[in-house]
Amino acid sequence: MFDYHLHTHLCGHAQGKVSDYAAQAVRLGYREICFTDHIPLPNDYDSFHRMAMGEIDLYLDEIERAREMYPEINILTGIEADYIEGFEEFTTDFLARYPFDLVLMSVHFVSGWPEGDWVFNYHFPEKSLKQIYREYFLSMIQGIKTGLYDVVAHIDLIKIPGNPVLETNRDDIDSVLTAVKKAGMAIEINTSGLHKSIAEPYPALDLARMIVQAQIPVTIGSDAHSPEQVGFRFDVVSEFLAAHPSAQLARYRRRKRELMDINLSGF
Repeated sequence: MFDYHLHTHLCGHAQGKVSDYAAQAVRLGYREICFTDHIPLPNDYDSFHRMAMGEIDLYLDEIERAREMYPEINILTGIEADYIEGFEEFTTDFLARYPFDLVLMSVHFVSGWPEGDWVFNYHFPEKSLKQIYREYFLSMIQGIKTGLYDVVAHIDLIKIPGNPVLETNRDDIDSVLTAVKKAGMAIEINTSGLHKSIAEPYPALDLARMIVQAQIPVTIGSDAHSPEQVGFRFDVVSEFLAAHPSAQLARYRRRKRELMDINLSGF
């Protein structure tokens, strides 16, 4: 089992050190984990949810110490890097400076949305939900086309309960999947939605089926914000993958992808 989406205390909104997550993964018998704290951004943008610029070396040092403490598990160095229009040059320079194994792409902020509106809290009474979803997915496609990222994280994070994205924005989803495949990226199955009001993974399983049918590889992530959440509800992912044996898991080293068949992965 692999958990490719872990946050630590350095994000400011998570708990636990790198070593705490590694210890939990070892207790669970995991083979490999990847830490993906949120990228620092210029001018303290959204500073409550990410590392400060001066903390990146501490982050890398904590990961290296955890490797020494727990040699029985592979511990990868990753980052969750927001795509925000206008920050492309910063992101390019930042990613080039550090030896990341994996870069997750997330969209939390959409260009043109006023301050205070983001994917977890938006209010646009003048717009239809379809239009709001579309603006999110168009931003995602822009990010994919930059070539800066390896994996799309929580692809339908924008969804609200009772309003699945496929119901209103199937064409936009098709465009996202086309862009992902062309870019040679993978898409994450993220279980964190199972402890939120949405009560389902990101993506919803019907969308996950489309991803597998499109022959796009997947990674698995808990999006853990505390050590106890490592591998959260991976039983749901295991059941899904068992029912879709044609799916492929993507593993990463120094941002190079290796594909694994489900029947060889331990699921």
